[in-house]
Amino acid sequence: MINTLSDPNPVKRFYAHDWIEEAFPIYHGTALAHLAEVSPWLVKVKRSQLFHLGKMLDSEPFSDPSWGWAYQSQLDWRTQITHWQKYQFAWMGEEKIVFRFFDARIARTLLPKLGRGDWALLMMPVEDCFIEESETKVIYSRPPYAEPFISPADYILSEALIKVWRNSEQAYLNVIDNFYIQFWENHPTLADSLDEPEGRLIALIREWMDECQQKRLDTAYLFDDLFLRYLDEKGYLPDMTRSANAVSV
Repeated sequence: MINTLSDPNPVKRFYAHDWIEEAFPIYHGTALAHLAEVSPWLVKVKRSQLFHLGKMLDSEPFSDPSWGWAYQSQLDWRTQITHWQKYQFAWMGEEKIVFRFFDARIARTLLPKLGRGDWALLMMPVEDCFIEESETKVIYSRPPYAEPFISPADYILSEALIKVWRNSEQAYLNVIDNFYIQFWENHPTLADSLDEPEGRLIALIREWMDECQQKRLDTAYLFDDLFLRYLDEKGYLPDMTRSANAVSV
């Protein structure tokens, strides 16, 4: 399962080394087809190349930790494709989300906490899966009494998994990244001045959100005006912006 948004795109490396027997962009033919360029890919590695693949990944691992993860399956190729196409969506509380489980950073957070029901449904095609954690490779195997089950219903993330995700460092980093992108879109000129030297703006956002967490504020629901007030209080705003902000108040 490959995340093509990782940099560099792992699919290119797989093709360059002739590791691929079959490959399919998961979003193709689904409601996410318009996002085909960023679709995850399901890749079946040639059996004859498994040793070479493993050896190379041991000596030259992918530089981007989000690149994806591997698994073993006895199911036919078409069934696996159909399964993963269905599980690109999930319910998180009352919200239907695009479930980016192919991103190793997300899978790495959730895999250790999957219950038998999750293995029966979400992990239906999987016998064993392999994922990089820090500098080691971890194997997760199907637990007993978690027989594969094909369900017509949408996948629902359990409250336990939602809690695990929301309390994870990766979820926090995602919130910071999303706020950073949103702030650039809403205040491009100010963002440009605050991001000097490069990387300063996202460091300021992290500093502010760390402080919000200490105050037990939900960082998923913070807005630009609170960040602007924080910047003003700390004296980080450019002089003209600070004056304008003071007048508007």
